[in-house]
Amino acid sequence: MRKCDLSTGASRIRHALEHLETVWHESSEHWNDAVSRNFQERHLEPILPRLKLALDAIGRMDLLISEVERDCES
Repeated sequence: MRKCDLSTGASRIRHALEHLETVWHESSEHWNDAVSRNFQERHLEPILPRLKLALDAIGRMDLLISEVERDCES
């Protein structure tokens, strides 16, 4: 039995990130002014790479936890 589940949370974050990127792309077709560019530069551009790095780290931690759980069971 798995005691720690990081993949469910990571999947939710990944889905939210994909949704954010899709909605932003659709919005940017209609909203393209200084305010939208400022929002993209100040909020979206900094957070997207950080979220992707966090998801990669969560994936690696999940693998390590799975390995530790297997070692503890044997």
